[in-house]
Amino acid sequence: MKVSTKWLRKYLDIRIGEEELCEVFTSIGLEVEGIEHLGTARQKTLVVGEIKEIRRHQNADKLSVCMVCVGPNDNRQIVCGAKNFKLNDHVPVALPGTILPGDFKISKSNLRGVNSDGMMCSGKELGLGEDHSGLLILEPSTLIGTCLHDAIDVNWDTIFDLSLTANRGDCLSHIGIARDLAAKLNLVLKLPQIHGVEVSERERPQGHFLKKISIETDNCRCYSAICIKNIEIGDSPDWMKHDLAAVGVRSISNAVDIGNWVMMETGQPVHIFDAKKIRGNQLTIRQAKDGEIIISLDGQKRVLSDDMVVICDAERPLVIAGITGSIDAEVDGNTTDILIESAYFNPDNIRKSAKTLNVSTESSHRFSRDIDKANIANYGVRVANLITEICGGEIVSSCWKVDNLEKKNITIDFQPSSIEEICGFAVPLEIAENILIKLGFSIEKSNAENWKITVPAHRPDIACVPDIVSECLRIYGTDKIPTTPTKCTGIQHESDRSAVFCQNASNYFSDQGFFECYNFALRNGNKMENLFGKNSAVSMRNPFNADQNCYRNSLIPGLLDAVKFNTQNGNSDIKFFETGHVVLRIDEKFNECLAIGCVMPIKPLERSWQPIEAEDFYDVKALILPILKNFSQRLAQFDPIKISNIWQPEHAACCGFLNREKFQATCGFLNVNLTKDFDIKQHVLAAEIIIHPSIFGRKPEKVSHKPFSQFPRISKDLSLIVKLDEPASNVENKVMKAAKKNISNDVFIESIRVFDVYQGKEIPGGTKNIGLTINYRSNGRTLMDSEIQVAFNAMQSEIEKSYEIRKQS
Repeated sequence: MKVSTKWLRKYLDIRIGEEELCEVFTSIGLEVEGIEHLGTARQKTLVVGEIKEIRRHQNADKLSVCMVCVGPNDNRQIVCGAKNFKLNDHVPVALPGTILPGDFKISKSNLRGVNSDGMMCSGKELGLGEDHSGLLILEPSTLIGTCLHDAIDVNWDTIFDLSLTANRGDCLSHIGIARDLAAKLNLVLKLPQIHGVEVSERERPQGHFLKKISIETDNCRCYSAICIKNIEIGDSPDWMKHDLAAVGVRSISNAVDIGNWVMMETGQPVHIFDAKKIRGNQLTIRQAKDGEIIISLDGQKRVLSDDMVVICDAERPLVIAGITGSIDAEVDGNTTDILIESAYFNPDNIRKSAKTLNVSTESSHRFSRDIDKANIANYGVRVANLITEICGGEIVSSCWKVDNLEKKNITIDFQPSSIEEICGFAVPLEIAENILIKLGFSIEKSNAENWKITVPAHRPDIACVPDIVSECLRIYGTDKIPTTPTKCTGIQHESDRSAVFCQNASNYFSDQGFFECYNFALRNGNKMENLFGKNSAVSMRNPFNADQNCYRNSLIPGLLDAVKFNTQNGNSDIKFFETGHVVLRIDEKFNECLAIGCVMPIKPLERSWQPIEAEDFYDVKALILPILKNFSQRLAQFDPIKISNIWQPEHAACCGFLNREKFQATCGFLNVNLTKDFDIKQHVLAAEIIIHPSIFGRKPEKVSHKPFSQFPRISKDLSLIVKLDEPASNVENKVMKAAKKNISNDVFIESIRVFDVYQGKEIPGGTKNIGLTINYRSNGRTLMDSEIQVAFNAMQSEIEKSYEIRKQS
């Protein structure tokens, strides 16, 4: 938004320089992106002077030495080369420190042995034209010593290019900017007088050009129209041309320029029709028809869709509502009668339509940020006042307004103490009240501690108490926040167990040949629900886009994206891992947990002269066991997964529960349907460990170390017939329990290992043979085979209650 300082002075008595004004803009949240000068910038050192004495320069015939009065008891000696001045002439004087156009800085100098304390200026030197034949001679009525900008009526201006946040649509106007400055600088805001036209709601005013205004879409809630006849189209006055040029708007004609000028003044876009080109003397605001065509004012053919809004006469569309007009009803040199439109359109619809058409106009920019709903018709009347003043003509009827807008104002119950509660320091009540009133809020006090604040229509972004506090603080000044000592406890990376754990896990996977991934934490919500079930993930209320509207509850989909991308690009080293956060539902509540995941396709992509043994479930299980040892030295067993959209049933297993052990590990093959969805042809092994953050608050388990036994072990083999679906880990656990039950105190079971799994004709159908080795040892003596055989036999008697022992033939 470009803002003209000269334009702002129509509404405020601003008496600060551009540097101070730039600081003020920044302090109230209006970021200054650039500054442009038209003419010479306003400076205290550029003043009106009166020539009191003239004499020849002793060393230069073409130079004169003048004594110039620039203020009470302030006479300056200035050497000058011009010839067009005389005693008592008033001239512009640039004192030392002044910066003229071209970055020319005035300083004290010595010209041919005579000191010169400034410079008397020509019009060109001041940026006021091309005349440099002599000094710019001012009117004798100009006051000596006054700032030149206040003394003469020329187009001095400083243009600020402001960057506005999306919620500050009210600042897309000079009045909106002036309102904020009035609150900050405690100035009186002088608003333009709007008069002479009554507003008639619903009923058609007598004498109106239009017979009918019909609103047939919810995307238009208010439409007003004023008729003026017998105007004369011509050039705009110089002051208006300057104002528009200063903010980057091209002058077209007086009537059109007035509409643009009022938009820049008030923030209300208006459209001016040639009334004689409106067929049927009626306007209808409706949704466009798919494929409907309009030729916009820039001569481009625009193909419309049914989600756009158009304004039509009895036969054709004339305007793409809120965006641009058409050539069919534009004002031209032959126009004598006009109709002024001032309306309200749905900001979301305008934003979407402008994006679809790839058209950005000053109107669409303002409508998409929302406008002042309370003054829609009034600002149309403002246009009518200026047109009759500048273009002549006669307003032929009242303003016809069709209004479906809600009239209810937002009111907020506010306690002034909220400022201190939220900000941590107090703002004097009289200052807070003055700020809010100058910003356009109205305050009704039931007592000193209870205010009912009505939010002005031009501030739709204000909805709650913190918004009110924010406004008070913004204008009061964050620089006035008292300085207080702050105490905070820092934590080093090495002192955070979760950070150390992640770093160690990353180092571990890197050492195993994996590449680290960093994926977005947001995923497509529909896809997440398909994989993990309905309501399994946290949805975003206001997502950036539909593909990132849900917080992830697994790292696996993101890692598969990496596999897919690298596979399609022919990269063979595609073992990936990631550490990050996921959000899971635990006991009906969402919890943010730490997660570690890895994936590795088991089929190598490159041929090799040497057969490469493909990894299997046990490889990926062995990969994550060292990580799980961080949480428990005695891990629960891995149970096969029966049903899953992520993991391949019966080919993946899970260990631990988040609501009990506070961690959960899953490993094995990914579901083939899932990998097909990602266009991955290989089978993929994966593992994911999810850790509840509370686990890092536990005291680490104490690890006790014992010396190795110096005595030999005795091994016994056992062959069992078990059901085909019986996990080997279940068999190991039962054998371990039975073996421990039948040994003496000085004997321990060193290990039980499965050494064989067999199915064949000698094994009954629906069963399998599992061979186990049981290792016995003692720390204090050499075991006798006979005593171990007794214990082994007793163990077999115990185990026969659960399984059939296969006798060796």
